[in-house]
Amino acid sequence: MEQPSSAEPYAPPPLPTAPESRNIGQRSDRSAFTWSDHPDDQRGQGPDDEADIDPDPYLGRQSSMDGDLLPEARGTAIPPKPRPAGRHRLRSAQENEVDPLGSAQNGMGDPGEDPTDPPTGVAVDGPQPVRPWEIGNPGDSFTQIQPLFGRTLDAPDTVLDGGQLGPLSVYAASVRGLSHRQKGGPRQDAYAVSTSADERWLVVTVADGLSSAQHSHRAAQLVARHATHQAARLLHDRTTPLTRTEWYDLFQQLSRRILSTGEQRLKLPRHEVPAAMATTVTILVCPTEAENGQRQVQVAWLGDSPAWVIEADRTWNCLTEVKGAGQEVASSKTVALPQLPDDPANLPVRTQWVSVHAVMLAMSDGVGDPLGDGTGDVGTALARAWSGVPASALDFALQVGFGRKSYDDDRTVVGVWDPAGIEP
Repeated sequence: MEQPSSAEPYAPPPLPTAPESRNIGQRSDRSAFTWSDHPDDQRGQGPDDEADIDPDPYLGRQSSMDGDLLPEARGTAIPPKPRPAGRHRLRSAQENEVDPLGSAQNGMGDPGEDPTDPPTGVAVDGPQPVRPWEIGNPGDSFTQIQPLFGRTLDAPDTVLDGGQLGPLSVYAASVRGLSHRQKGGPRQDAYAVSTSADERWLVVTVADGLSSAQHSHRAAQLVARHATHQAARLLHDRTTPLTRTEWYDLFQQLSRRILSTGEQRLKLPRHEVPAAMATTVTILVCPTEAENGQRQVQVAWLGDSPAWVIEADRTWNCLTEVKGAGQEVASSKTVALPQLPDDPANLPVRTQWVSVHAVMLAMSDGVGDPLGDGTGDVGTALARAWSGVPASALDFALQVGFGRKSYDDDRTVVGVWDPAGIEP
């Protein structure tokens, strides 16, 4: 089936109202600009405005503190949901072997349209439904779960951003997973994007709260905002990436911020905070301007939220670590803030030159797990989808929220493209 086009008359999707794009590359009186997945956070931040940043604005609203999850009993009866007309299913490797060309645009889709789909080029009265993305077998849950609305003051179901940042195009989306939609629980992922005050550096942070921690979504929100702001402040007016010592100091600040927030805002004993507020964090920084067709990209992380590059030939190159690679027995144990390695040398930091023809992506393991090492159906489908700049933030969010059987975690991806290096 054809890839959704931005020209199609889609019905308003079940996504929060947010600007689809935002040109933040223009100079202004603000010294830097920050995105994050808090509606209140889409505002300019100067390098010395840290005192004005509420570490978690939602924690100050009593209406968001009345418990963390709706009773699970509300998610036990799941009425079947009608199959949306024109679901967008991406072809599997086996189908491509049988019909390598297919009949879909850019080799992306499956020619097996739903009988209710209107013929191509035929005018249709009224808006058409949004077409969810599927890669291979989406599983029954993808179509049958009726989401519980949840408490959007804690974390909206879906957030997205997109636009130009100097010479770069940046798109971001965070989508609540099926397991949390079924139970009415909050989305535990968070992201933030910013530039240094001199607009020389781009900073991207993705945080994924641990499902076992009751207030992990608040830890993820806090870390994403604070890490991005602090890294942008440190990078202001410099030409080289941060040192490992500087990264470790920043991660210590993040750890202290979680502990103090748990104690002061949630009234938890200090020793109980790590079990209640735990989150991974991955911070990617790169210059906004290229040097001889390349950028020196640096990633610092703790946990299993990976950063990847899609090369010009659509192969995947991991900037962090492929989850489970080289392990005979898979482990679900994840290192997460506020815990830190005792030795700064053990904090993972990697620096690598990346071509302007490549796409840089930071993501949570909700996408990283089905992606694997990038060689399977998911890697093939997403590389095709993201080899060019997305048509819109809504398209990108649909792709991030693709259906894949047995994968029901929250999904977050922030992608960075250089339009000058990416072929249309």
